[in-house]
Amino acid sequence: MVVVDQYRPDLIGAYGDGLNISTPNIDRLASEGLTFNNALSICPLCTPYRAMVMSGRYGSHTGSVINFTQFNPRQPTIARAFRDAGYMTGIIGKWHLAAGYLKEAGKFKPAPGSIETYREKHPNFDFVPPGPERLGFEFWAAYNFHADFRHAQYYRDKPEKLIMDGYETDAEFNMGMEFMREHQKDHQPFFLMITPHPPHPPFQPDHCPPGYLEKIPEKLVWSPNVPKDHPRRKNPLQMRCYLAMAKNFDDNVGRLLDFLDQSQLAANTIVIVTSDHGEMHGSHGRTDKMVPYAEAVRIPMIIRWPGHIEAGRHTDTLQTPVDHFPTLCALAGITPTATTDGMDLSSEILGHGKIERDAVLMMNYSSHWDYFQTGTNWPEWRGVKTKRYTYVKWLTGKEELYDDQLDPYQMRNLVESAAHQTELDELRSRLKKMLRAADDEFLPGTSYANWFDDERNIIGTGLGPVQP
Repeated sequence: MVVVDQYRPDLIGAYGDGLNISTPNIDRLASEGLTFNNALSICPLCTPYRAMVMSGRYGSHTGSVINFTQFNPRQPTIARAFRDAGYMTGIIGKWHLAAGYLKEAGKFKPAPGSIETYREKHPNFDFVPPGPERLGFEFWAAYNFHADFRHAQYYRDKPEKLIMDGYETDAEFNMGMEFMREHQKDHQPFFLMITPHPPHPPFQPDHCPPGYLEKIPEKLVWSPNVPKDHPRRKNPLQMRCYLAMAKNFDDNVGRLLDFLDQSQLAANTIVIVTSDHGEMHGSHGRTDKMVPYAEAVRIPMIIRWPGHIEAGRHTDTLQTPVDHFPTLCALAGITPTATTDGMDLSSEILGHGKIERDAVLMMNYSSHWDYFQTGTNWPEWRGVKTKRYTYVKWLTGKEELYDDQLDPYQMRNLVESAAHQTELDELRSRLKKMLRAADDEFLPGTSYANWFDDERNIIGTGLGPVQP
């Protein structure tokens, strides 16, 4: 399972786009597997997304609502389910499910000097020790968070900082192939996650893979919802760096597929390529993520299993990160160890029948990605996504409604449209029901601070107090 950071599907030819770069290797994967056209990062932020993949549950049920919080190790996880079923479990790359260097930084904003002081006292703050905090992963070549892609640090089982050999994404795929080669010799089934950080800020030439920026055109094609005077469009170097990182990822997918073919692992290995969220790159005047628009919430999701999954098929079924736990367990014949908020999509993946799902819940819990704030740069919202519509309600009460089929760039808010009041009322009602089912009171971002102790351990969720 490859989870790349911040990768938009409109980069990918198989999604009918291929915006500014070609992706022949991801396209090849799509031609050999199943492509979800409606895969969604329902909480478009790193830690909440990863927590949903691990647990199959919403942030309101896990407590993982912002970045740099300590995932509660008492919760069942997908890695534990596979480990307990006899699989060797491994993760290579970005973790981002620990408090890291923000452990003593405060909840609402960084206490002056707290981050620097913590770094000095704990030089290996990215190290996650063996044991419960690794959530069931036995092989570990990972780091909690960093953004130095040409000198990427990682850890194994000791608090000894190691540096990856070469560019981060290249090195992680190399380690992943070595992991698979080793366990093929042992005849042991494996569950491996590779989680590259690029393409992620900083979007600067010295963070690009060597030789790739030169492959990106200087004149770019921009989405029509990016204002012509937006800084990222006026000076496209950051976007070109993003594309260089994205192009490098595609090449590594090709190396992975070639390895699986040459090692004769392909026929008995399920391959998934997806992303934790998108990146706005100036659309609607925004950069980064954490907003309910397509550029942030739409993600690629392609799955291949030769002989079991029909090649070259596309589905419009709504897919979310909480679905991975029940779906992958079902595909592998494993009984899930916990109740999840997700849906088992295995029957549709295997071509046994279409899944009926008419809507999914989306959310942004706090208006800062690392702190509990309200009404600042990324105001809180909840939403409902159907195959056709995106409905959003902001904490302020403002609403937005888009017809994603007729208006894929979401440039016309239909809330005031008399012709769409029936759909609007229906989605309002659906949002209320879905929030109740998720035990989500739609609180201001500051309210979630009560779910954490001073070291960012989770002590409460929408279900009540929990033991850290």
